[in-house]
Amino acid sequence: MDWVRVEAAFRDRIVECVRRMCAEHPDDRIYGAALHEFYAESGGAIAWPMIGVAGEKALASVATADFGEDALRWSPADWPWQCDPDQADDALASEITAAATAGGDKTWERVHRRFERAAAKACRSARRILVEEGIVHRNFVAVAMDEAWELIPLSLSKAQLRRHFPELDEEQAAVDRLTDLPVANRIAELVAIVDAPVSPPPGAERAIAWLRDLGDAAVPAVLGRLSRAREKWQWAKLLGEIGDASNGVVDALEAVVAKPSLPVPDRAWAAAALARLGRMGVVIARIDGLPEEVAVRGLSAPYTSFRDVGVPTLLDYAPLEEALTAHPALHDPVCARLSPGSGYCVLATDEIEVAFGGLGSVWAAVRRHAVLVLSDVRLETFDRARYEVELDRLSADPDARVRDAVRVVVRTREARRSG
Repeated sequence: MDWVRVEAAFRDRIVECVRRMCAEHPDDRIYGAALHEFYAESGGAIAWPMIGVAGEKALASVATADFGEDALRWSPADWPWQCDPDQADDALASEITAAATAGGDKTWERVHRRFERAAAKACRSARRILVEEGIVHRNFVAVAMDEAWELIPLSLSKAQLRRHFPELDEEQAAVDRLTDLPVANRIAELVAIVDAPVSPPPGAERAIAWLRDLGDAAVPAVLGRLSRAREKWQWAKLLGEIGDASNGVVDALEAVVAKPSLPVPDRAWAAAALARLGRMGVVIARIDGLPEEVAVRGLSAPYTSFRDVGVPTLLDYAPLEEALTAHPALHDPVCARLSPGSGYCVLATDEIEVAFGGLGSVWAAVRRHAVLVLSDVRLETFDRARYEVELDRLSADPDARVRDAVRVVVRTREARRSG
């Protein structure tokens, strides 16, 4: 992929949009432009983002009592001036998608990451052109604004980040300080951040992600919090994501599952963590004494998006099928928990064959899950043909839930082809 061309396309479109808005609104003071609405299907299409342009008067015109100017200042989706992708943008996005999908998952991730970095770099060069031409004042900035705001620091200088996004600057300073600490001290501080009623920078979400990335080194501290915390669910969940299935972790999670006095969410997340760690049998052994929600979460967890976070759990329908064979009354609740839209796992290439096997399961919950996860993965020509045959067969499935899933997949595919 010619990334110089991609970056130039981003840059030129930003410059074009800002020039046009300055010409159309000469009485406004334009302070920012943003590439936003970044959309990509993992392993599939990568779309060209929109461009929002903001001026002080335009911002005031959309502010409300509930969402004032400060709240909307860097909310480009709410800005009144927008530039949609044109045909050239969409054509280039199609080239990028083709490059991304030409290889496996790692190729897609590499190309997508490079696409986002090109967008951030283009913002810097677009701003430089606009300022040098005198079209905007020196405080103007252009930013790439992805959902997680990870591209903003790549779009700006440190001084610009401090001026326009002080919360991100403060967060980065906290990250730098924590990075310099010895690992044991860093873990202790990260645990304290998660525990705090109001989490200091870099925030609880980032602290949890950092603990997850630290892996086995963080397990003793997380186990300590699991035993003492009043709310245990987030520590149980984190243990499942770290992926340590040692006896101490399994015993601690089982103790949470087995304690009737604990809230159901705590017990349910502990059951889910055990299942993610490949220890669904521990949950099954206690099913008769568990609230339904705890049992269902334990049986369904390895098939939801939960299993994709942290250390991956390989797709395997056998534990669920064995559990349902022993406890058939749980099938409908599990089917409800794994309903479309509930957040399924994303298949890796080496899991496609397992999903095909699921299409022949005796359990409707498994057949429907396999239908839908296969619909969201890129299949080679041979597997696409197999999938079409299976969809045709399952369109007459005895279970209406499976038939409905097939109809949704077929309609979605037809809509994509016609679009």
